[in-house]
Amino acid sequence: MTRTTPLGSDARAWATEKLNGFYMCPVSPLTDEFELDEEGLRQNIDAFVEMGCTGLVVGGFFAEGWNMTLAEWRRYHEVVASAAAGRLPLFTIILESSAYQAIEKMRLVEALGFTGAEIMNPSMQLKTDDDVVAYFDFVAPATGLALVLYRTPVSSFVYSHDAVARIAEHSNVVGVKNGTLSWTDSIALRRRFGDRLVISEPNERYWAHDAALFEGRVLFGELSLILYGKLRPDLHHYTDLAFAHDLAGAQPVSAKLDSIRQVYDEVLIGRIAATGSYVAAMPYLKAWFELLGLRAGPVRPPVKARLSDLERDVLQAQLVAAGAI
Repeated sequence: MTRTTPLGSDARAWATEKLNGFYMCPVSPLTDEFELDEEGLRQNIDAFVEMGCTGLVVGGFFAEGWNMTLAEWRRYHEVVASAAAGRLPLFTIILESSAYQAIEKMRLVEALGFTGAEIMNPSMQLKTDDDVVAYFDFVAPATGLALVLYRTPVSSFVYSHDAVARIAEHSNVVGVKNGTLSWTDSIALRRRFGDRLVISEPNERYWAHDAALFEGRVLFGELSLILYGKLRPDLHHYTDLAFAHDLAGAQPVSAKLDSIRQVYDEVLIGRIAATGSYVAAMPYLKAWFELLGLRAGPVRPPVKARLSDLERDVLQAQLVAAGAI
């Protein structure tokens, strides 16, 4: 496959032009035997292209990448690369405590033609700014991928803005997905680093104001465009208005999505905030995908595989009432 992004010092030029819009982070479809549903994955990627995803961010928590063997993780990325067929940029997600495993994974996907990697700082051992900077000093020069940092309490340590400055000395570090659940923190990062890094506040609830007033450019590593179903045209419409700095025009269109946001907050944001983990949300997300006609299947053990019939019926009623299906 032809590489879709420049390498090295050109990575930020690529990000300035291409890291915008909707870089969505889908779940992985599995069979009833908890194996990768390769045909379902290919069908889903066709659907993601059709619905207007700008890029895909795969292999992380939503994709159950943390619960795959290395061989399974590699096969998953091979299928993603084949199915995408160069139609949109692909980012992997690196969740490794081992810097050596992180580099191995990045080299695997780089050979497949992936554009970049979202990297969470290790969830074990490295618990100071200096530790985290040393980790990125080790892994960033070992790859030609464009790198997006993932700042999140899920890692158990959120490094400082000063640490971001030190990590950003690597020319292939192009952005930050700021998963701290604080929009003001994202704005502060953008004010400090906006001339060098693309800062994503990964919460669609703030997207209209973020794009229109605070130079937001990308919803990176979240799910709103996929999950909003029949409401996607409104999301695209108000985004276009916000990018044109027409907040007055964007707001009434954005307000049409308040009902689906309530479901999104309950199913996803609230559970992550309450547990510091994605697993409580996963059965709901997979059921949501299926209710939209996408392939999903069960969640892998030891996580709860599926919603009960009653839970699924309640979710379906919520999505119908909100206008998503």
